[in-house]
Amino acid sequence: MAKFTSLIPGTEIADAAADFRGALKVEQYRVGKEAVYLPAGFRWEYIPRSALKGAADSHRSVTAGHCVTVTERKPAVELMTDAAGFTLSFDRADSVGRVLDALGAAPPDEA
Repeated sequence: MAKFTSLIPGTEIADAAADFRGALKVEQYRVGKEAVYLPAGFRWEYIPRSALKGAADSHRSVTAGHCVTVTERKPAVELMTDAAGFTLSFDRADSVGRVLDALGAAPPDEA
């Protein structure tokens, strides 16, 4: 059985294993009714939903090359808590909308 550790000190959920089993899988992350789960090797870290203050569409830029640089925008979701901010990075743009929808936040505008 996987081990679950809260990323917010002093804020834990009663049964992380049960919540994890019923969680929505979005790429490498899981969004449950009580927490958002992030992979950490052979264990999982989680952010209790009660600690979330907000979630927003974001992006990260990946730059590569020496002579001719190329910058690629990668989709991401920023999760805000009182303790810290957490960025969930994705490969597919539709994953952002799925996570925001599961969290009850407004999905990004499709342009």
